[in-house]
Amino acid sequence: MLKVLVNGAEKTPGKLLALCLVVYLATISFAVALVVGLVAASWLQRAMMKKAKAIEAAQADAEAARIETEKLAAAARAADAGNAHTAAVAHATAAANDPAVRPAPIKQYAKSAVVVPFKTATQ
Repeated sequence: MLKVLVNGAEKTPGKLLALCLVVYLATISFAVALVVGLVAASWLQRAMMKKAKAIEAAQADAEAARIETEKLAAAARAADAGNAHTAAVAHATAAANDPAVRPAPIKQYAKSAVVVPFKTATQ
């Protein structure tokens, strides 16, 4: 009942008026305030439990997907390990024996020549 009353209350004037009336009655009567508080607390608890279950299910799905991805990646690495190792050794040997290859230069950054002070109105 609370969900039906609260959903879309800002869009429909009738629902907003009914919600204001319930809150007004809750402020006048202690018994009505207690009932409204209990209903709101139970609704909040159910919503939190539903959200917690959804989060746990999403985490379990993500963990299963991660494990499957790791298995596939490990199989791909094992298959490529032999091919990549021989290609890397051949490339490293060719590059080490080539006298025309020079190492990459280290970048030099210039220092700033001008420092401009802040202009404030209190000078």
